Amino acid sequence: MAAPRRQMWAGGLSEHSFLGMTLNAVDAKNRVSIPASIRELLGHRGDARSVVLAPAERADCLVGYDPGYTAKKEAELDARFVGAFTDERDDIFRMTFGGAEQVAIDDNGRIILSAALQDVGAIDRLALFVGAGRYFEVWNPHNYVARPTLNPRLARMVQRLIDARGAG
Repeated sequence: MAAPRRQMWAGGLSEHSFLGMTLNAVDAKNRVSIPASIRELLGHRGDARSVVLAPAERADCLVGYDPGYTAKKEAELDARFVGAFTDERDDIFRMTFGGAEQVAIDDNGRIILSAALQDVGAIDRLALFVGAGRYFEVWNPHNYVARPTLNPRLARMVQRLIDARGAG
């Protein structure tokens, strides 16, 4: 069976997908560097100067995406809840859009995590960026590794990143 074809752009990164894992420190001013591969894809999608961060629907982490993806996210949720105006639907829309922040990326590739984003994502001194295709996630790496449903190979990969930082 042939591998699925994927559009590629200069630099070899997928035009459509956030890939890989990176562990970065959060400094005393709550700044964290966005991985270069994420910044490049944000720029390719149209806005390298900001990123949207929001609470994840089913995990204690943040989801991140380019500002243009917001309309796609709304369409996905509309399709999911077509004709159903329930408390669950309203809560998910509130969390997805009301809990979201469009965060500026500075000239050094860093963002400032607000207290609210740090709290909802349980982010402290380290931020684990995990590519998830159309979006990426930002985790407290210790919480990521502690998930009971996490594939053990992924847990080992992240634990190596944690150990390399001396934060085990």
